[in-house]
Parts: sequence; structure tokens; C-alpha cells
Amino acid sequence: MRIIKNARPLLLIAAMASFYLASAQPIIINLPQKYVLREANAPQVVKTSLVSQRAIIVQNKLQFNVGFTGVSTKTLAQITGETETAPAEITRIKAKVISRQLTPAAAEIIKTWTVVCIASKKTYDARNQNDVTPVRNQQCGNCWSYSALGAYEGSYLKVNSSITPTNVNASEQYAVSCSGGGSCGGGLAYKVFEWMVDNNKNLEKDATLPDGGTNGSCPGGTPSSSYYATDWGVVDPSGDISKIASVASIKEALCKYGPIAASVNVTGLFQNYANGVFFETASNYANPASNHAIVIVGWDDDKGAWLIKNSWGTDWGMDGYMWIKYNSNNIGRRAAWVIAKKLIVKVIAPVKTLPMKAN
Repeated sequence: MRIIKNARPLLLIAAMASFYLASAQPIIINLPQKYVLREANAPQVVKTSLVSQRAIIVQNKLQFNVGFTGVSTKTLAQITGETETAPAEITRIKAKVISRQLTPAAAEIIKTWTVVCIASKKTYDARNQNDVTPVRNQQCGNCWSYSALGAYEGSYLKVNSSITPTNVNASEQYAVSCSGGGSCGGGLAYKVFEWMVDNNKNLEKDATLPDGGTNGSCPGGTPSSSYYATDWGVVDPSGDISKIASVASIKEALCKYGPIAASVNVTGLFQNYANGVFFETASNYANPASNHAIVIVGWDDDKGAWLIKNSWGTDWGMDGYMWIKYNSNNIGRRAAWVIAKKLIVKVIAPVKTLPMKAN
């Protein structure tokens, strides 16, 4: 008798296929092989949860898969971390940004950009323009710092790609410890932008101060990095940071400024997302709530979805990314943009040597 090695993943695939067929629903999307292999060794509590979630997906004819992700065994509090905005704060930000124009430096930067993103087009992916840095992995409830720095790093690449290497990696820990934007217990991405621009503050490099999973204390002195920002703003034209910005507004901002920091309401289904186009609950535009901050880096009108970059490592979603329907889970709330400062390249003129006079 021939023994099949590593049969557990094959049995899992067969079981999943039987489940979908028994439910009289076709398998819409294949579960990536890496998730099949991971699930074979998943804790029983995760397997039980996935069975329940797949039943919900089938019942509602949803178009995405769930699997044993890199964050499936964590609590939502450990992997999210966005706080609510007080009414007074909403009013303050609105008054600050509604009538403000771009700084001269930001306006000059935008004028020099080559137009590659057109909001009226059906698709756009900032990764194709090298305007997106690698997926990171948050170590506490500091998603807001990853959202802010993900958008900032994208802008930095967009502004400075012609004059600097593309290995930009700012320190989320520095944002947590120094910006006043929040803590490991939660915060708000736009506050990092405001702190950088209003106080002419720069960010430390991640190699110098990596995410330690704690609030930490702010180091003294000024970082040696060039990670400064020249301007920031709220995507929604009203200036209301608590609103869900419209699809058109986000597209225009993404084209004009680069990757956008934004919020979404995360649940267990979102936590276990593996691939496909995510949709769970229709967005509540009148009274939105959100608990997690991400980066919007593209869109696809055929899918009717945003492409988002998360901060849960590459063992979540599609190597750290997700397609999420435009009107799902309050995606696009608190959308904000930032423009990195352009590096000044000093050109040193060659030293002229005078001919030696003959004696």
C-alpha cells in the first residue's frame, strides 16, 4: 500500500470542498496553499472559529476566504488600536484645515510630480509606482502609528525617489513615544502628521528604534534622519476627520498626494481574511465607528474595492494586503494625507586647478 506523505493538507482541502458543496454553493475562490498548510496545524479553537466563519461566508454568498493567519490567535485589542475622536477635537481639526491652503513647499512638490494616477481610471496600484514600502508587523495596539508612517513613507518615496534609495523605514516606536498621537493602547494617525508639520519634527529610523511593543520614553535630541513632513490634511472636503470620505475624494487624494492613512472597523472575519474581496457590513456613513488604522494604496472599480496595506505581517491576507469593498466596514473613515519634505541635494562644484607658472 502506497502511503501519501503530508496527507493532512489534502484531507483539509477535501473537507473544505465537501463543506461548500454540501451548502449548495460553489467555491468562489481557492484558498492559497500557504493557508491550507497553516490550518493543518492550527489550534482547535481557531479551526472551530474558521468553520463558523466559512458558514457565514457561504450563507451570505461572500467573495472572500478566511484562514489561519498570523494574527488569528491574538485578541482584537492586540492587533488594532484606534481611539475615538472627541467632538471638541473634531471641531478643532475642521477649523484648522478647512480654509488652509497648501504650504508653498508642498505646492511646489506637487507641481513637479509626473502624472501617473488618474482618479477617473478604473484601477490604480501605488505599488506599481514603487510608492509603497514593505508590510510591517505591529507589536501592540499601535496600528495608528503604522498607518501614519505607511502613508508618510509612501509620500517620501514619491517625493524623493529620484535622489535617494528606496529603503525608507521610519520608526513607529518613535511615533508612539514622541508624537503624542497615542500609545500601545490606541491613538490617531493624523496626530502624527500634525505633530511633524506644526513642530518641524522628524522621525527616527526604525533600525535605530524598532517597535518594542511598549510605550517607551522619547529619546532626547533630534534624529539624524531626513524624515520630515511639509504638509498634511483631511481627505473629506468638509475637514471633518470623523467622517467616511467619499470614494471620489479618496481617489483624488491618492493620486494627488500618495498613499492615504485611513480607518476601518475590524472584526473576527477581517482578522482571519486570507484572500478575495472582503465585505461584511455596509458602511454607516451617518454614524461611523472604527477601531483600526490602515493605508489605502489603490483601487479596482471592477471589484468595487480599495486595496489596503495592513500592519499584521505577510501571513495575513494577500501577503499583508486586502481588497475591501468601497462600502464595507466604514473603510475610508479618518482619511488623511501627508507630504514628505523634499531633500535638498547640495551640488559641490569641482575645484579648478590653475596651471603652474614656469619659473
